[in-house]
Amino acid sequence: MVATRPGLEGRGRLALYASSLSTLVYGLLLILTLTLPLYYVTGVLEGIVAFSYYRITYYGSLIAVDELDRSSYMAIPLIISAIYMAVSSVNLLTALIEREDYYTPLRLCFTGGLVAVVASSVFMGVYSYYFERAVSSLEVNLNQATSAGILILGGSKLNPLPYTMLLLNPMVHLATGLIPLLSTTVALYLHHTRQHAEAT
Repeated sequence: MVATRPGLEGRGRLALYASSLSTLVYGLLLILTLTLPLYYVTGVLEGIVAFSYYRITYYGSLIAVDELDRSSYMAIPLIISAIYMAVSSVNLLTALIEREDYYTPLRLCFTGGLVAVVASSVFMGVYSYYFERAVSSLEVNLNQATSAGILILGGSKLNPLPYTMLLLNPMVHLATGLIPLLSTTVALYLHHTRQHAEAT
C-alpha cells in the first residue's frame, strides 16, 4: 500500500490534485457546452438550439436542419467522453481525500487527459464545420424590395444566451482540454521518479 502512494507531499500532491480538478473542470465544461441551450430564435423561425438537440418551428411547424442533426449525432460520443473525464477525475479526487491507493485512478485520469485533447479537437471541428454554419443560416430576412416598395415577409433573429460566447470559445476549449493531459503527465512522472528513488 505504501509503495503505491509516493509523491503525496509537496509537488507530487499538488500535481495529483491539479490532475483531478483540471480533468473534472473540462469534463463539466464539455457537458455544459453540449447540453445547455445556446441560442434562441425569434421571428418567422422560432425555437431553441443546443449543440446536442434543437427545436425550430416555421410558422408553428417543426423543421429539420441537416447540419444541426449532424452536430447532434457527433455530440453523443463527446458527451460519453465528458462523462468519463468527470468520473475518472472524481475517482482520483476521492482516492486522494481518503488517502487510498491513487495509482490506478491516476492512470484512468491520464486516459481522461488524452480523451480531453481528442474531445476538444473534435468539438472545435464539429463546431466550425457543422454547428456554426447551421446556426448562422437560421438568421434570415425574407423582406424583398419591389417596384412598388418593400414587401414585408418577415425574418428571424438569432439570439445568443449570456453564457454562449464563453462555452463556444475555441481558446477556452483548447486550453482547458490541454491542461488535464499536461497535469496528469507531470503527476505520473513525479510518481515514477519518486518510486524509482525509493527503490534505489
